[in-house]
Amino acid sequence: MQHPRFITRLAALGVAAAVICGAPVAAEAKTWSVPRAVSSSDPTELTNSELEDALMVRINQARAGNGLPKIWNFDVCTDRLAEQWGQRIARTGAFEHRNQGEVIRKCNKSWAGETLVRGAGLSPEAMVRLWMDSPGHRQILLSPRARRAGVAITRDDQGRTIGVVNLVRPN
Repeated sequence: MQHPRFITRLAALGVAAAVICGAPVAAEAKTWSVPRAVSSSDPTELTNSELEDALMVRINQARAGNGLPKIWNFDVCTDRLAEQWGQRIARTGAFEHRNQGEVIRKCNKSWAGETLVRGAGLSPEAMVRLWMDSPGHRQILLSPRARRAGVAITRDDQGRTIGVVNLVRPN
C-alpha cells in the first residue's frame, strides 16, 4: 500500500499537470487519516513518513490515556509547514519554535501549538516521552483544542533526528 503523503503528493502533481493542460480537476484533499497502528516497532526499519505516522500513533495513545479524543486527520497545509520548519532547523541549526500565528494565518485555523525535539537515535516513543515530561509540550499534546496534525521527521548534518509536530484546530 502506498503511503498517504506519497499519494497526496502524486495527486498534487496530477492536479498541476491537468491545470497546465487545461483539463478540469477535483480540488485537492485537505486531510488524510492518521493510521491506527504501525507495521514495525523497530524505528530503524521505517522511512521518515512511516516514523511520522508512528509518532502520531504514539501521540494518540498518550491522548487516549489521558481521556482525550484522538487526532484522526493530518492536515495538508499544517503538514507542509511542519516539513518546511523541520528542514529549516536541519539546514540552519536554529532550534526554535515557529510563531504559531503564522500557522493559524497560513492554514486558516483557530488554534495551533507546536512541539519540537532534536537528538540522536530518537524513536517515536522517546519523543513522546520527552514531550510528556515537559509541562509546556505536554499541554500542547494534550490540548482538547487539537483536532488535526502536521508532522515532520528529518535529520540534520550531524545525524540527529528532528521532530516537529504542529497540532491545529480548524475554524
